[in-house]
Amino acid sequence: MPRLPAVLIAAAIAVTPLTAQAQQVLAQYYTTLAGEDFTNSRGVRLGTFGAVLQQDRANFHRFGIRHGGDESDPYFANKQMRAGISELYRRGPGAQQYIVDAVLSGQVKFVLVRIMGNGGVPSHLEVYEGAG
Repeated sequence: MPRLPAVLIAAAIAVTPLTAQAQQVLAQYYTTLAGEDFTNSRGVRLGTFGAVLQQDRANFHRFGIRHGGDESDPYFANKQMRAGISELYRRGPGAQQYIVDAVLSGQVKFVLVRIMGNGGVPSHLEVYEGAG
């Protein structure tokens, strides 16, 4: 079996912590997913959790529709950033299935959304059950 030179092994070990630290919480916000967040602006029921997250931010920033517990965020007031929410959610670990199922069936859920990335550039979203 071929053996890797010690310098390659040391380099691999040295790079590993940097990779793990590359992603950081750029921002986070609590929001209540409810009512108007479950349908698009034309009243059509949304079929994905990412789309609900995107509609929630459109409602908050563009339409001024806010539910108890909704907080602002520093990224999604921008229309182009908001348009990428579904993709950012898809790239992340997702939310626990019970949260997704509840929201897609129309149940109100209070969640914490973390915007993850590096150098101020979002790479994905993480969503957790809100507490508070």
